[in-house]
This record gives sequence, C-alpha cells and structure tokens, in this order.
Amino acid sequence: MAKYKRDIKEIKKIIVHCSDSDNPKHDTINVIRQWHKLLGWDDVGYHFFIRKSGEIQKGRQLYFEGAHCLGENHDSVGICLSGRKEFKEKQFKSCALLIHDLIEVLGWNMHGREWIDVVFPHNHFNKHKTCPNFPIEKVLHFSDQQLIDYKENEYYNMRNL
Repeated sequence: MAKYKRDIKEIKKIIVHCSDSDNPKHDTINVIRQWHKLLGWDDVGYHFFIRKSGEIQKGRQLYFEGAHCLGENHDSVGICLSGRKEFKEKQFKSCALLIHDLIEVLGWNMHGREWIDVVFPHNHFNKHKTCPNFPIEKVLHFSDQQLIDYKENEYYNMRNL
C-alpha cells in the first residue's frame, strides 16, 4: 500500500485503535510496522502508537494518508493503543493529550463541538470489529485540569507532530 500525500487541512477526524496484543514484545510501533510491511505496505498504517507506559511513538507523518480504517483514511488520523484486553490509565491520558494537541495543530475550531464529534473508535466505522476493545469515553472523559496536571507531572513529550 503506497503512501498518498495530502494537505493536513483535509483531516477531519481521529480514529482510535488497539494493537490487539497484550504481549509485552509487541509494545512498540516497530513491531506494528513489521507486521504491516509483511502485508506489503510501505510503512505502519497508524500515525501514532501509545505504549503501555504512556509513551507516544510516531508512525506515518500527518501529511500522509493512513492505512488504518477502510474508507476513512483520506481524512483521518489513526492512533493505536498497545493492548487487547489490558490498557493502562497512562495510555488513555496520553491519548487524550495527543488528541488535544492534534486539534490545536490541525487548527480545528471546536467552538460548539465536543471531542465526541471528531474522535471515533475504529468499530464506529466497522460494526464487525471490537477495536479498540475499550469504551472511547475512557479517553474522552478527562478534564482540562487533569490533562494539564498529567502533562506537567508525567511522561508526555509530543513535540514536532
């Protein structure tokens, strides 16, 4: 699957996924990249990967279409959390912070809109999937103050989106 370049102004939504593995050896974007390359893709399909520690790893650049949700890649960002059944609070907080930063970087006007209007679980677009295997509210429920406290006191480094 070739990478298709796009203007990031075309991005309208964020889709949250899971890696479908709780194996500690799979807790890195490099493993996901290898899996996707074995499928014949030129790179990992996600734009970001969130490890169990909450560390955010970069995948595809935002100006490249993702390969994470059939029919939705042209105008979305794909975020994958490491896990199948076991997820950590740090992952949910890092995902929320990443979403907050993406909304800012993408210049989205959120006046009168909620995150739920632009952030979707993968299974929203494919009812036959369980991905991301957790309720999306686990990411969307944090208050601004909780995110500020987490950003200042925990691991979070999302510079150079």
